[in-house]
Amino acid sequence: MFFNSYYFSLTGCVTCLDHDEHYILTFPNGYGRQSLYLYTCIYNCRSILTVPWIELGGECSINCSKTGYNASIVFHTKPFYGGKKHRVTAEIFSPNDKKPFCSIEGEWNGVMYAKYSTGENAVFIDTKKMPTIKKKVRKLEDQDDFESRCLWKDVTYNLKIRDIDAATAAKH
Repeated sequence: MFFNSYYFSLTGCVTCLDHDEHYILTFPNGYGRQSLYLYTCIYNCRSILTVPWIELGGECSINCSKTGYNASIVFHTKPFYGGKKHRVTAEIFSPNDKKPFCSIEGEWNGVMYAKYSTGENAVFIDTKKMPTIKKKVRKLEDQDDFESRCLWKDVTYNLKIRDIDAATAAKH
């Protein structure tokens, strides 16, 4: 079996205006995966490409300098044989504590369960039940030249009309 794999990585800051808190976040690595299975039959060798999937993997953190709370998060990639896709584990720490007050595990695109230091267990979040919230984005004419939607508008347009050559040319 062979894999195609692509990689991207991000870092950011989220501000909670109601509490004047700033959270510095690192994000997991993203991978585009596809497997190639080779098998032989009596007459010849054949191959099957699986359906591509996106996979998140790696260690992340969330830190708030104002409160001192922080979290360590691990997005687990699917092992070569067996295992599950989309697994995530996390630990949440109070300021100056070395032992987490909450541990989380589950699937980042499904249900995550929390285990608290008090012994209580609960559903932390069920992403399948969360509502979809429409993004708020400034109009293209109000964006700077290097803001994402403005920068990629020609690529996006050409992909929508299925003109791959024009989309590729627009990236340069």
